[in-house]
Amino acid sequence: MIKTNSLFFITFLFAIFAVGCADKTVYEPKITDGKIKYNKMVEKAVLKNVVREGAMLSDQKVVTKKEGIVDLVLPKGFSFINENDDFVIAADEDGNLKIFSKKDYKENFSKKFDSQVVSASLKGSLLALVFANNSISLYDIKSDKTLYNEQLDKVIAVDARAANPIFLNDIIIYPTLDGRLLIMDSVRKIVLRDVAISDKALFNNVIFLKVYDNILVAATASKVIVITPENIYTYSEDIKDILYVGHDIYLFAKSGKVIHLDEKLQKINESDFEFANFVAVASIGDKLYGVEKNGYLIEMDRNLSNIKVKRLDDEVESASIFANGVLYIGDKEIKLR
Repeated sequence: MIKTNSLFFITFLFAIFAVGCADKTVYEPKITDGKIKYNKMVEKAVLKNVVREGAMLSDQKVVTKKEGIVDLVLPKGFSFINENDDFVIAADEDGNLKIFSKKDYKENFSKKFDSQVVSASLKGSLLALVFANNSISLYDIKSDKTLYNEQLDKVIAVDARAANPIFLNDIIIYPTLDGRLLIMDSVRKIVLRDVAISDKALFNNVIFLKVYDNILVAATASKVIVITPENIYTYSEDIKDILYVGHDIYLFAKSGKVIHLDEKLQKINESDFEFANFVAVASIGDKLYGVEKNGYLIEMDRNLSNIKVKRLDDEVESASIFANGVLYIGDKEIKLR
């Protein structure tokens, strides 16, 4: 969890007060398709610290979106950040970062940085980092040297779903905490392009970043951007979460709408789950899933049709995540494939 300063705390309290004073309107489906039962998690632990690519359990075991619960137990105070095929990256709030091998889950690298690591990616010996003070860095873990560092504009508040940097051959794409993409040549150590996505004052960090077939999709909480070899497209929406499946983009909006877009960000269709508050989303097989905070699991196909709404045991008050075909909520799980 990212450390907060006093200004953020005041902002947070104001937001809580404003929400409490507003009229409460919640999602209430007219028809439900039965009730879906949880199973108690085998680990007998509780999900916590959900980030873009995974989460932690209360016993310090790691949950990754690709593999689910793995046999890596992190040191106290450390949280999962990211993974690749061979390694898991973890960090604590004091700037400490560790890299663990997936072969035996033993520590492979450890380093203390000056600021807390928010997101990171590893390719070979190159470690691309985004810090809580909104600086970016390129670090060589083999030579133990900083190859590049740049301090960007300070930010006040950050969404925990911070996207991780992406390596594309010799290019690194850094998702910043102030709503930009910095595209770097890792060989020459220069920033080739600075792309602004949005400029909100709070919670403006990049929450989603993915490249598929030379098409880049990125988003903040207020705007999605698509960069193709020929053009740049943008679409404004209050976004709770986003999926990029094949060549289809799905926005789960704060209004409760699910919006299906093509890669030019032209709307294909939408489905309105009025006032739905999506706390976790996933694409599993040919289905899309959304967990609604008031206690529903919404399932639909990729055309946003064949919708099924199933009631959960209770409201979703605990952390939740889809990982390797399983929905984890608190200390419970639902296998979806």
